[in-house]
Amino acid sequence: MLEYDTSILEKRCRWIIDILGDHLTWKWDDRFETVLAEFDVKDTEAIRQKLSQQMDIVWHQENTDQAPDLIHIIIDYFGGLLPDQQLFTSDPNIDGILLCAWWPWKNGQTISIRLAVFADSLSDEQNDELTRIFRGWFGV
Repeated sequence: MLEYDTSILEKRCRWIIDILGDHLTWKWDDRFETVLAEFDVKDTEAIRQKLSQQMDIVWHQENTDQAPDLIHIIIDYFGGLLPDQQLFTSDPNIDGILLCAWWPWKNGQTISIRLAVFADSLSDEQNDELTRIFRGWFGV
């Protein structure tokens, strides 16, 4: 059993699930160990605005030089940020981060978002357990 307070992360995730439930269908992405949803670009502003209510910072190529080490590790994990890609995060200075990779497709019609949680204070095994709990919140 994970001895870590997941309540803040769960509250943020459940809010995202509730507010975006009519717009998005979640599935598991084994490649990045994230929940994944895809949507039409016509929904960009509505979804971005709703995500921003649970995320504290949006990272992009122009501001990553100011990012803490944890954000650089996350960006590297996703293979870097291309010009149109962004990384939404909760406050990276608080242990237990919610993140969302925002990836527009080359077709110009679809955007993928990938959400995950990570706690810097936890071991790899404990973060695996946190991820299992996170998957349960999204039902994937």
